Amino acid sequence: MVNAEEKIYSVSEINSHVKDIIECSFNGYVIVEGEISQLNKAQSGHIYITLKDETSSVKCTLWSARVSKMQVYPKVGLKALIKCKVSFYEKNGTYQLDIVGISSVSTGKFHELFEKLKLKLKDEGLFDIKFKKNLPKYPKSISVITSLTGSVIQDILKIIERRLPGVAIEIYACNVQGENCPTSIIKQLIEINKKNSSDVIIIARGGGSLEDLIGYNDEYLARQIYNSKIPIITAVGHETDTTIVDLVSDMRAATPSEAAEIATRESVGDISNCFHEFRNRLDNILFNILNNKKYQLKENINSVEKNNPENKINNYNQTVDIYLETLKTKLLSNLMSERNKMNVVKVKLKSLDPISKISELESKINNNKEVLKNALNNIITRKKNIINLKNNRIKDINPLSILDKGYSIVYCDGKISNKISNFKENKDLTIRVTDGVIHSKVKEIKKN
Repeated sequence: MVNAEEKIYSVSEINSHVKDIIECSFNGYVIVEGEISQLNKAQSGHIYITLKDETSSVKCTLWSARVSKMQVYPKVGLKALIKCKVSFYEKNGTYQLDIVGISSVSTGKFHELFEKLKLKLKDEGLFDIKFKKNLPKYPKSISVITSLTGSVIQDILKIIERRLPGVAIEIYACNVQGENCPTSIIKQLIEINKKNSSDVIIIARGGGSLEDLIGYNDEYLARQIYNSKIPIITAVGHETDTTIVDLVSDMRAATPSEAAEIATRESVGDISNCFHEFRNRLDNILFNILNNKKYQLKENINSVEKNNPENKINNYNQTVDIYLETLKTKLLSNLMSERNKMNVVKVKLKSLDPISKISELESKINNNKEVLKNALNNIITRKKNIINLKNNRIKDINPLSILDKGYSIVYCDGKISNKISNFKENKDLTIRVTDGVIHSKVKEIKKN
């Protein structure tokens, strides 16, 4: 029986609680090492993986959106390092790893060895561009070191035969992966350099995993490529793969087909075009030479004609005629100029004749007299008129002129008086009239 005080949990509550505990215990991303034992790709693109070690296994999920971002594509049997997040799937009560990154366990070791060897050879100068050998422009013989099986050798042969049909091709078989890979390539390089009949060497193989390409990161193979007297083109793996042999070779190609094109960079068509270009250039040079010779011949003919005595005499005669014409023109011009000068002098002499000058001056004096006389008369008349105007104005304003009209001026005590208040009885009066003065006394004052 269940105790009434005990709490009863639902399945969902338990799973939710377990989810919180598990996911909080692994904060962020973790790295898990193991071997992929099972792999199932769903139609949706999601990949479901079982990762195991000696005693346990765990379910992993790689979502489709992350597949293209993986460093290593998952496959059964791969010993992998998986970067993931621990999650709990509440629906069926299981936990799983959500994958965000996959790398091979051996990748770290290979990469470490690769970087050490790369740094060592770089410090020794094996990658220095100044030691790279120039590829021949028109190779007569090409040696190819690769596997005799597969599409690589066929692609190389097709391209070389298409681009440069007459070139000799020597094929040297080698192991393209495994422990014997670098040894077999070194052996063939020694043989080709000993024969010394090839102009260029191609070392090629198709794509593969990092483990497949490890043979091309061999130190002794790199030194053998560096010491080769014949220039070497390498085309190992995919375009994104870079091996030690690619760094030390004289030229690296992205693919075996590109290596074949680089080795035959001047194809039959290019050579034919160059031939036509050289022929056109030669035609232009010959054409220019002929034109220059023709021009020089014309110059020589002109020089001979120019130095012909008869032509020189004719030229001198023509020059003399020109000088004569020029002299005549100048003489006529000078003569006309002198005549003009003489006419000017005559005009001047005529204008300076004393008789004509005297009569001209007398005429001017008489005219001036008349002008002066008229001017004086005009001045006198104007002055008289002004004087008359002023006399009339003075008469008009003269107080005595009013006496002529029957008026008189009365003085009382020596002052002009014209009001009753100015007069007093028995005062002496002086009366001014037109023709004299009257003395009188005030007898009576009567106001109006």
